[in-house]
Amino acid sequence: MASYTFLMDVGNATLTESEVASMVKLSVTGSGFSLVGTMLSLCLICFLPVTSDGMFILINLNISLIGAQLALIGAENSFESRVVIRTATAVIHYFFLTLQFCSLSFGLHLLSKLRSVTILERFHRRVVVLAVCWVPAMVVVGLTATLRGDSYGSGSLCWLTPEQGTRWAFVGPTLAIQLVNLSIFGLIMATRFAMDVKRDYKLRRVLKNQLLTAVSLVPVLGLMWTLGLATTFGVAKSVQYMFVAFCSTQGMCIFLGHVMTNGHVRKLLCVKMKPENDNEEEASITNGISNDVTNVSQISEMVELPRGGRHAYGNY
Repeated sequence: MASYTFLMDVGNATLTESEVASMVKLSVTGSGFSLVGTMLSLCLICFLPVTSDGMFILINLNISLIGAQLALIGAENSFESRVVIRTATAVIHYFFLTLQFCSLSFGLHLLSKLRSVTILERFHRRVVVLAVCWVPAMVVVGLTATLRGDSYGSGSLCWLTPEQGTRWAFVGPTLAIQLVNLSIFGLIMATRFAMDVKRDYKLRRVLKNQLLTAVSLVPVLGLMWTLGLATTFGVAKSVQYMFVAFCSTQGMCIFLGHVMTNGHVRKLLCVKMKPENDNEEEASITNGISNDVTNVSQISEMVELPRGGRHAYGNY
């Protein structure tokens, strides 16, 4: 079996066998909770009439997360065929990279809302989202398999070998995406803080809004992968445990921290559970689904628009 630590390890691991075994158990247990949360998120999104771009990206993120965690659970190299080993390694590599690019897509989506930029029609936006989520990972995996195909799955696990820097084909893009998403996260948090201060909110409410925004954004932006730097450089074992715990439960964190904290999702769910409510009320709440728990549309009020421009929030 495998743990999340081996994904970010480039040859600097300092863990003992007992620590590795503990992290494997933590990864498998967390992945179980994550898969439950992921399925709940997908079922809820499909059950509710949510057609926004943000939820569309979230669907892709959950699908990639399911594929990645199922592949990770079966990452032990027990195949006799070399072709099967390389295929299994490529599948793990692809789905985990796709997970990172889905998080990047969500970050860029939030940035576009923050800047009130709506250029393309919905269909074209969806095409761009699919391209960003799934195509770059395919390119990276294809190039890695071509240039370092002989080292695919050469160890005890179906994964890239640390020799010749091959494992940086995953670690490199992951760290680059983390830098982008951390910048977007910081911008949203700072803008939200400035907006709350401008409205003369009390300190308790300001801190509460900051906490709720962070809880909502960290899972979907995949910022817990930043903790993987501890594994990459072989330091702070406690941080490595935190990395495994948070990453292995990402699906459940998305469900509890992002989906269920969305007030309009909860209201729409209540309407669906009460058929006696009239259609007008349901339609009203459905239209309100465009507002994100991070209040991106409100945050955009702090952003300077072009002269004569108007806020174009669109659907979240």
